[in-house]
Amino acid sequence: MNNELNQLHEKASANYRTGCRTPSHILAPADLEALAKFGISAQSLYDAVDDFARYGEPDKAVFVELAQMRADYFHTTLQGRPPSRIVQESELPPKSVEFEGVAWLPRIIRKAQCFLEGSLCDDIMYGCAGDRSFLKKYNATLPVFLAVVRDTQGDPAKALRFLTDSRAR
Repeated sequence: MNNELNQLHEKASANYRTGCRTPSHILAPADLEALAKFGISAQSLYDAVDDFARYGEPDKAVFVELAQMRADYFHTTLQGRPPSRIVQESELPPKSVEFEGVAWLPRIIRKAQCFLEGSLCDDIMYGCAGDRSFLKKYNATLPVFLAVVRDTQGDPAKALRFLTDSRAR
């Protein structure tokens, strides 16, 4: 799986460099089908490639690690079933909503859950610049935080404890 995801990211990056700025065309149809078998949307790949091109992150290794976690969740927990509904941006906690005085935490937790479920709308990215900035303050990475959310079923107290412990390291 790792090798195939690496290749898909490389193809998408090459297409992006040639001017492709449309998620549904970032890969050839056969490659989009291969991506879908992992439960990964073209939008998720496009967002990762676009942000890397514009901001230098997330890099291919981070994308692949996130995609592997999503694929594992898709195949094991969801048994290959697509989401029953897509969560819209307006349904996410606003950026300013706090948990125990920490703004952004409720939002990033919900975004991580939606990413795992494949239910995040195309307008929102788990791992956007805001998410990356938030996690950097705690010396945490996107994949590790995604695993925390997955393993704690999104418990905000446990996620905050993880972040606090990460910051101390």
